Amino acid sequence: MARHVDTRDVFKHPVRCFRCDEASYFTLRAIAEDENLKCSVCGACINLSDDGYMSLVSSVRDMIRSISSFAVY
Repeated sequence: MARHVDTRDVFKHPVRCFRCDEASYFTLRAIAEDENLKCSVCGACINLSDDGYMSLVSSVRDMIRSISSFAVY
């Protein structure tokens, strides 16, 4: 029996915290859909609506669209 796996909840991508300059890994879904993430190193709020994260969020959304176009249901 095959099960559907949502890659947005499995694949992760690093997000660099501007406060401590360390990268934490978050799911693609979290990066694409959440406005705020919490740095796992220093606990600071990572505000993805900040201009510094625009290209990352856009890239992750494009990656999700690309993966979804190959999905077999």
